[in-house]
Amino acid sequence: MKRIIYILLLVLTSCLPVFAQGIAESRGVPAYSDSIQQTVEKLKKKPLVAATEVVGLNLGVWGMDYLAGAEFARISLASMKQNITHKWVWDNDQLNTNLFAHPYHGGLYFAAARSNGMNFWQSLPYSFCGSMMWENLMETEPPAINDLMATTLGGAMMGEMLFRLSSSVYDDSRTGAARFGRELLGGLLSPMQGFNRLLTGKAWRVKRNSRSEYFHYNPTVFEVSIGERYVSEKGHAFQGAYTTDWGFQAKHGNPFEKENYQPYDWFNIRMNFSFGGGQPTISSVNAVGLLAGRNVELSNKQQLVIGLYQHFNFFDSNPVLSTGSNVTPYQVAETVSFGPGLLYKLDTENEKLGFVGATYANVVLLGASLSDHFKLMNREYSMGQGFSINLSATLQYKGVGEFGIKLYNLNIYTWKGYPTGLDLTTLTHEQQLYLNAQGDKGRTSIFMITPTFDFDLSPSLGLAFEQRSFIRTSNYVHFPFVSYATFDAKVSLKYKF
Repeated sequence: MKRIIYILLLVLTSCLPVFAQGIAESRGVPAYSDSIQQTVEKLKKKPLVAATEVVGLNLGVWGMDYLAGAEFARISLASMKQNITHKWVWDNDQLNTNLFAHPYHGGLYFAAARSNGMNFWQSLPYSFCGSMMWENLMETEPPAINDLMATTLGGAMMGEMLFRLSSSVYDDSRTGAARFGRELLGGLLSPMQGFNRLLTGKAWRVKRNSRSEYFHYNPTVFEVSIGERYVSEKGHAFQGAYTTDWGFQAKHGNPFEKENYQPYDWFNIRMNFSFGGGQPTISSVNAVGLLAGRNVELSNKQQLVIGLYQHFNFFDSNPVLSTGSNVTPYQVAETVSFGPGLLYKLDTENEKLGFVGATYANVVLLGASLSDHFKLMNREYSMGQGFSINLSATLQYKGVGEFGIKLYNLNIYTWKGYPTGLDLTTLTHEQQLYLNAQGDKGRTSIFMITPTFDFDLSPSLGLAFEQRSFIRTSNYVHFPFVSYATFDAKVSLKYKF
């Protein structure tokens, strides 16, 4: 898996010169006057094609699992009947499978519908039905309620963001290397969109003075980074793991320049990948998107956006093997989360100094945090519901850089535990599959503080410093209270285009 992601990152990086040149040349392209909804309505909807692609996607993934010898892929009519008639459970896959891979998989279902002409709301049933098919028919393990939630709602978020980013890359007026680079990058961002462009011939069809059919009038800023990251075992400055960190960030749309919003007219997404040090390849994913909102102009220098937002946060780590420790520094996920929020912007008279702030309060329908006791199969975390608060403030100085600070608090309540005194190590494989526990019953609170410093070396190149402090408090019903603190830090070079 690490090698595949590493190769994809190298391909992505190799596309940057061609893509960046194309972006620079296209800055003067005038914005379309019609709305996103009007643009989508011009495209022919193909619901049956989208449904066929969802089924084909499930069959393709199942086929690869089967050929790889995965036991859960040994399905039969008896396993299908068992799953359809059995109650849904909380499953025991590892964190990145349950709370990242499933949303990404759901995003593929969603993008199949989006790239066949459906709008945001019309695409939601495809993520739901794709997940229902997989959970009931495509594996021998019992259907998991957490997978259905993550795949459907988390998948809608992932699918829409990556679909829009992919769409912002395409330019049907291009030819040659520039066209190939855009098609390749767009396909990496949203594979189903790339597949449908190949299927319909759009990938090579040239339209003069025409860019993507979607969203190119919403500005998108991409940023890639590479640097060195340190993960502390337990708050130790010199006892941890060093990894190479690759980062990808995209900021789509400008919420302060719009009055009416379709879902995801504005969003930010950031993904970080680690190589070396024994850490997970996908180390963190953070995203926020505007579902509906209103722009309020307080003055000619102050603006406020009030809205409803969807959030996705994922932080993963492994024990620091170089120290011989079996302590996992942190595992945190906020996979399905919605709530009100405020975006605020202040510009000074000389327009060199600016301030941007954000406040969010969310209901978390599916979240997770590391557990000190629940160790079962590939899982060492508890899932549940709760709430989160997210605050950020950034001071910007044009030509110099910016200083920011983020405060994040996630509270997860694990309602469904397991019988007191049960020794999880004595359970058979089948008993583990059907245990149906969210984790250790209780409440876990995660507090994170992240200061950042970004210095401009040029209009496109920057040097960035970031440090994240994690403080976890776990109030277990059947175990003693636990408090744990650690941190990670990194320095990186950023390129923005």
